[in-house]
Amino acid sequence: MRTLVIGCNHQSAPVEMRERLAFDDPAAARALRRFRELFPGTEAVLISTCNRVELYVACPVQGPPGIEELVGFIGEFHGIESAEFAEGLYSYEDVEAVRHLLRVVSSLDSMVLGESQILGQAKSAFELARSAGTVGKWLEALFQRAFGVAKDIRTKTAIATGRLSVGSTAVDLARQIFSRFDDKQVLMVGAGEMGELTLTHLLGTHPKRLLVTGRTDERAAALARRIAERHGVAAEAVPYAEWIDRLAEVDIVISSTGSREPILTAGQFAPIPARRKHRPLLLIDIAVPRDFDPAIAEHYSVFLYNIDDLQLVTELNLAHRREAIAQCHEIIEASVIEFVARQSRQDVGPLIAALQEHFREIGRSELERILPKLQTASPHDRELIEQMLHRVTRKLLHRPVQLLNDTSPNRPTRVYAETLRALFALEDSPWSRTCEGKQVQ
Repeated sequence: MRTLVIGCNHQSAPVEMRERLAFDDPAAARALRRFRELFPGTEAVLISTCNRVELYVACPVQGPPGIEELVGFIGEFHGIESAEFAEGLYSYEDVEAVRHLLRVVSSLDSMVLGESQILGQAKSAFELARSAGTVGKWLEALFQRAFGVAKDIRTKTAIATGRLSVGSTAVDLARQIFSRFDDKQVLMVGAGEMGELTLTHLLGTHPKRLLVTGRTDERAAALARRIAERHGVAAEAVPYAEWIDRLAEVDIVISSTGSREPILTAGQFAPIPARRKHRPLLLIDIAVPRDFDPAIAEHYSVFLYNIDDLQLVTELNLAHRREAIAQCHEIIEASVIEFVARQSRQDVGPLIAALQEHFREIGRSELERILPKLQTASPHDRELIEQMLHRVTRKLLHRPVQLLNDTSPNRPTRVYAETLRALFALEDSPWSRTCEGKQVQ
């Protein structure tokens, strides 16, 4: 069997192209059913996310489809001429295709290195292909191996260590300060995009209460409604003139205004800690310029983080993930070699059997042809001739069989297999068809 993949991702194609080639689940199911009609006996899995569209295929060595046919299939399904998107595609075959899938599922090919979402997306795509009837033994083995490698990489390396976004990093820092959030009150000041993104992550901790304010009361009310609509969380709008006074009752403040000057000075904040009885207060200042006077952090009960602090933690986390890449590659390469060797043995086994049977059949045929002419030949003579034919066959096939059994990554085993099939017409052999039928569903 050959393994092929064609696709595009965030590096090879712009978002406009990826959008045109994308498949939602119903479209993917239709595409896979159509693929099965066009290429019966060929396996396929279609992965489509916001950052990639990839079609994985396992097909007989001598049969269709090839890369061009796969490109044409994608274009035809979407009603797009191949010339409009072919430049944004990449393709891999056999060992490179296996290696690519393992990199994708392990998130080494993701926009965010080490993210876990792609593993779930690949599993969903695989199950969809199973339901569509386009998964056989070959892709079953390949994808199960990929899922296992992804698990090994996440448990044995630091590739997933630390958060890689400002919002999720803020939540991690909050967890270092507070052990629980169901008794905490959160105040959001302003309606900046980064601030609201940070709030989205924080809402995942399920705080007790949410207050919102803005430099105009109307905007604060609109922000409260927007949060309720987008996140399904009730929020109380607080008049801007009162928000500093409300610091006495809240535990976490996220600020993201467009003010050119600090909206909270050290002097304004001075009486707040005593009113709070010095309970911990987390201030997350996402604004540029900063909303909070840095001197506020001098109070021992205050934890103040600005955008630079959060980005620094994010960069450090990314650095730790990058350090793990070499270890990830070692795991992947070892798995690629083992998988390809095992699958090659399964794929080449029927060919070797067919080749040996082909030569033995020729020997038997010639023996039956010549024996009537050897009238004086005894049963012992016949046995000697049969032994000689067996030894000749074994010696003639020793080197070809040795090459076919060599599964080293750089060996052109598939080229040897195709050449032998063509030279001896083994694809037309009843024995070959019987053997291959045991391997390919």
